[in-house]
Amino acid sequence: MLLLLPGISSPRGLWLGILVFGNAAVDAQLGCYQPAFTAGCCVSEQAEVLPQKDPRCGAFGHQAIQSTEYLLPPNMSGAGDRSFQEAFLKQGIFNTVTYMDCSSTWLGVTNRQPPQDLMIFQQLLFSQRPRLFIETGTYRGGMAYFVASMFHLMEMPTARVITIDQRPKEYWEMSNCSATGLSPSPVGELGSKKLWRHYVREVVADSVSATALAVVKEELRKLPVGSPVIVSLDSDHKFEYVWKEILVYAPLVPLGSFLVVQDVILSFAKHPWTGPWQAVQRLLNSPAPVRRRLGTFTWDRSVEIFGYTGHAYLRRVA
Repeated sequence: MLLLLPGISSPRGLWLGILVFGNAAVDAQLGCYQPAFTAGCCVSEQAEVLPQKDPRCGAFGHQAIQSTEYLLPPNMSGAGDRSFQEAFLKQGIFNTVTYMDCSSTWLGVTNRQPPQDLMIFQQLLFSQRPRLFIETGTYRGGMAYFVASMFHLMEMPTARVITIDQRPKEYWEMSNCSATGLSPSPVGELGSKKLWRHYVREVVADSVSATALAVVKEELRKLPVGSPVIVSLDSDHKFEYVWKEILVYAPLVPLGSFLVVQDVILSFAKHPWTGPWQAVQRLLNSPAPVRRRLGTFTWDRSVEIFGYTGHAYLRRVA
């Protein structure tokens, strides 16, 4: 549906509307936003008062949005437009257990990516046609399975996915899905699926360890020099760890290919850690000696065409 920004009442202002997926609703008289997951809950447009104790507003109990300053100031740059970030957070999609753990699946496998970012990844995969997709943070395997599916649809039988996590995907099957009552496909079945067996190489190791890097370099040696490669960093989101991953993986991204740093939205949500967004800023503003070692990257905003993204899509330009 179309959610109009505050202060927009004429048809000429419709172009400033926000397209929000789901069944959210706006009550102009009350000046409130009704999230899709919380029927009857009314949240102030200014987010000055969040009715946290109202059972109808249970989706808004997350620590990240219990403050009036859960978004970065308007003058600070970041992923997407601030109004989209606000609508997304208010809708509760990012912060609810429902979305994060159970209800979002790809071919029956839990996939925690926002739908808009899956579309961006799909377009990147098609336009770049990478021979290798490197992912840190396997979780239940949904993203790796998504990429494997795309490689199959694009008729790229020699392309490969490397997915790296400290724990095997089966570990995460114990995650609680009671909030929705949904039963995604058991993770144990994923390893037997044809697409997974053909395209995916799972590495159970720390993503910055010598073990993980040895596997990555082994697969890279199989590729013709300059072959497109996409790297997606989605494991530990603490700043120090993301920066370590950037130090390891940024130099492996060929010219013209992408380094995707996931969940820079965490900085907008005022999470209690300094995380991916700050690591991206350090990379983009690195001095010349660091750029010579890691490569020069630019934040490619041209891919952000679906209104919202939680990630930073960085294209290597030198």
